[in-house]
Amino acid sequence: MKKKTIDERLHDRCWEWFRRMRMDSPAALLRGAGTDGSSISSSLPWPVAAEALASGARTSEGFRRLKAVCDVVETVGPVDGRFYAGRIRSWDEAVLADPKVAAIDSWGTPIRWPGPLLGLPRAFSPTTLRYLATALWLKREGYVKPGGTVIEVGVGFGGLAAMNAVVSGASTRMVDLPQVEAAARRMMEECGLGRFCVADDAGIDPGDCCLVSNYAFTELTREIQDGYLEKHLKGAGRGVIVSNAGVFAATIGGRSDRELLSMLRDAGLPAEIDRSAELLGPADHFCKVAILHWKA
Repeated sequence: MKKKTIDERLHDRCWEWFRRMRMDSPAALLRGAGTDGSSISSSLPWPVAAEALASGARTSEGFRRLKAVCDVVETVGPVDGRFYAGRIRSWDEAVLADPKVAAIDSWGTPIRWPGPLLGLPRAFSPTTLRYLATALWLKREGYVKPGGTVIEVGVGFGGLAAMNAVVSGASTRMVDLPQVEAAARRMMEECGLGRFCVADDAGIDPGDCCLVSNYAFTELTREIQDGYLEKHLKGAGRGVIVSNAGVFAATIGGRSDRELLSMLRDAGLPAEIDRSAELLGPADHFCKVAILHWKA
């Protein structure tokens, strides 16, 4: 991994200054933050903030600026944002002008980085760019089919589900904590994409859908991983797990990349591991992130 340039370090310093402007959630909403320990995020204030959004206790205005949200799902910095912007320009630059992409980027009032510093005509949230680049990559690589179905484990505020709807016309069955699923569905509704939410497993042909987990699966305990393997992964004809196991597996009691690969293969999935995929950005390489993937 090359050292950061002075320009990149300046981006990061400025970004951290802007992030200090993020809003703390009202104490009443964050009291009793999750403590079940089933995942890294379940023990943080994030699920409580999601519950506040899902229940209507707060509006979506400023949601992506809450510290509880920034610490878990609105996490991409400007250096990686510029990387994803470059990938998007290379793969499908026209999508950057899509009004639906603008609506997703505006939702929740995230902190945006200036367009010229991203190599784009206007400002974007770097996290929005990651979701858009991921959706384009999933389509390019043949994992998410046009008009297809995605089973997403760990949905955040719904950003990837929304981008898969825009890029591929794909519908998403969300798998997460109930309050997080509900918050993500609200986001999809407010962005005019509610019809792309799949309410439950009824009518889903697992063999013709794609299982996607963008970092989240590797932030779960082995017990939860086992349950998701039986219920969702085994039957999935295609799958992509972006793995940060090198960062979180030991902390949460999950599996390493090698153990995950063995788990998938033992379940009959023709899984491979890739550490050099075009989708992986600077922070991914620094954190030794890998992509576990299969096509049955």
